[in-house]
Amino acid sequence: MCKLIFDGTHFDNVFKVLSALGAIATFLWTVYVWRDKSRKELAATALEAERASLTRRIEATKPFLERQLQLYTAATQAAAIIATSYDQNEIQSATKRFWQLFSGELALVENPEVASAMQNFRRALPALEDRNQSQSDNVPSQDTNENSEMDKEGLRQLSLNLAAACRTSLARSWGIRAWASPDKADED
Repeated sequence: MCKLIFDGTHFDNVFKVLSALGAIATFLWTVYVWRDKSRKELAATALEAERASLTRRIEATKPFLERQLQLYTAATQAAAIIATSYDQNEIQSATKRFWQLFSGELALVENPEVASAMQNFRRALPALEDRNQSQSDNVPSQDTNENSEMDKEGLRQLSLNLAAACRTSLARSWGIRAWASPDKADED
């Protein structure tokens, strides 16, 4: 029986079969490696295309984002001056700027939450303007001063609400959490 296993023709046949199996295995391995490499290259190309698309989108929206930041800053500054200043000239100038922003410019870039905060602040302005007008006509009484201070406190809160709405809107627009949570800026 040992003689049969080591017979030259049988050994040649086994060697031929093993050679054929080796060639098939080598071919299959080559196909597998080629397909895996192709898949990885396609994934890398798709990722690069996605990054390029995102970069183009960011560049295209950059003017809008910068304008939004500029107008939000102007709106919060005007509201803060109106809410905190006691200088009538400064208040008049800030009120004029607030109305300019409210009546057009800001509407180009504001989201619904900022629009609502602007509306809330606007609703509080006539009471303050009426009180300031009556104070300039007459000598202010203690009661008028107390009401004016309560109006100012309400405006200060509305100004803070406007700033918070702007900050939240910027966080969404820019896709950066640091706008909404400055303490978490390093997590982006």
